[in-house]
Amino acid sequence: MARFRPHRMYPGALLAQEACSYQACTELLLRMRGKLAVLIHSDRDCSNVLPKTGGRVHRELPYKFVCTNLREDELVSGHGGAKLRRAIEVVHEAMQPDLIVVLSTCPTVMIGDNLKHVAKKAARDLGIRVEAEITHGLRPVSPAEVVDTLYCLLARAAQPSGADVRRRVALVGVELRDEERTEMFAQFKTLGLDLHVVLNGSAALDVFLRAADVGLVVHPGPNMLVAYARHAREVWQQATAEVPLPCGVRGCDRFWSAVAESSGYQGDPLAAMAVDREPALAAVEATRKRLFERLGRPLRVAYNIGSVRSFDLRRLALEELGDVPMFEELGAAIALFIQGPQDDDNRQRTAKVLRDLGVDLPFALFRAPNSLQGLITPGEFDVFYGAEFLRDQTSQLNLPLLHHHAEVIGLGYRAVARNLARLEAAVGSSFYRTFAPHRAPGQDADVPRALARPSDILAPAGTAHV
Repeated sequence: MARFRPHRMYPGALLAQEACSYQACTELLLRMRGKLAVLIHSDRDCSNVLPKTGGRVHRELPYKFVCTNLREDELVSGHGGAKLRRAIEVVHEAMQPDLIVVLSTCPTVMIGDNLKHVAKKAARDLGIRVEAEITHGLRPVSPAEVVDTLYCLLARAAQPSGADVRRRVALVGVELRDEERTEMFAQFKTLGLDLHVVLNGSAALDVFLRAADVGLVVHPGPNMLVAYARHAREVWQQATAEVPLPCGVRGCDRFWSAVAESSGYQGDPLAAMAVDREPALAAVEATRKRLFERLGRPLRVAYNIGSVRSFDLRRLALEELGDVPMFEELGAAIALFIQGPQDDDNRQRTAKVLRDLGVDLPFALFRAPNSLQGLITPGEFDVFYGAEFLRDQTSQLNLPLLHHHAEVIGLGYRAVARNLARLEAAVGSSFYRTFAPHRAPGQDADVPRALARPSDILAPAGTAHV
């Protein structure tokens, strides 16, 4: 069955593995610091999914997660709303949280409890912050959609303070290492902007509650934080810049050009950043020459999409074409290997998504990790850029793997040389020259393995790409 959602989202949303929105929201919220109480409007059994989310629960209150503990008679008799209202009152009286988040589960969705109305009325009557969201597993959603929904929920709790926000910026949905954060702050300052808040999985509740006090929202895209960006524009009248992450020189150029245009910067943003940009350009040119001398031709890259379920938007953006510029500026020949259903309908839908994003790279679909090596011929590519757990497949092909995790590939001009050094090290890995390739029988022998461009798949008969 195809996994595509009917609405328009980033490729990471359309191709990544789906999730129960309730389980995903609790997984994200358990790591958030601050005086946050999460009230699960549910029976006791559904709320017990919490221990399965993994990770440490960060809390500053006696309890972070509480449950209305609906009984069967309350579910069928329509008393859920009254119990939810009383639960909000009890949580407020007992813990005085800065924000109460109300989540639903499948049973409360099926009986039609209007938890948003109850939460809104309770917030007004009690003079407190309460935000509710419909979450359940009846309609699986993409990881990006879950994060978008949750960030929008948290944003609704923020209120403008009246401060001058004209030069303030919010960077939303991007995890940053320390050195990347330092560069980001410096580059925004170069453009005359103040990076006021960074909203990501590491941000505490009080950071989200300051999100209304900015004039410009910068977030990964395209079509990744749809609901949050709409809220920022329509409720807070903030400008928004939707741009892929700054990975590689071209990626950085695109990122900072979009920020400069959205903020009204009058000069040339790339010239303003020459101190970091020029060394990065030199590293790209030197790496391109060395790789061509070693290989005698352009680098050939197998680029993996859709094999990892993650709620880190940076991970999604990097995995789902966000770092293609890093390879394009090396003159690499890129082919996409997308994990997903292999039926003709899904192949057509995948081609349409890529076409809509202006991507016409050849691609192939593989159903499961153990079928990947059946789609690649030994020696066809120089490096596989993808998920670490696919290494057993690439090893059978004698194909080096470069892990696309954020700990390996950095953002910004200053990370370019380091990224390229890791790419060169992977391409020249001696481990893979020690063993002869061994290609096990493919798991999808009945599925054509030929790579095809979206333009070829979607072109009328007789007009395919030449």
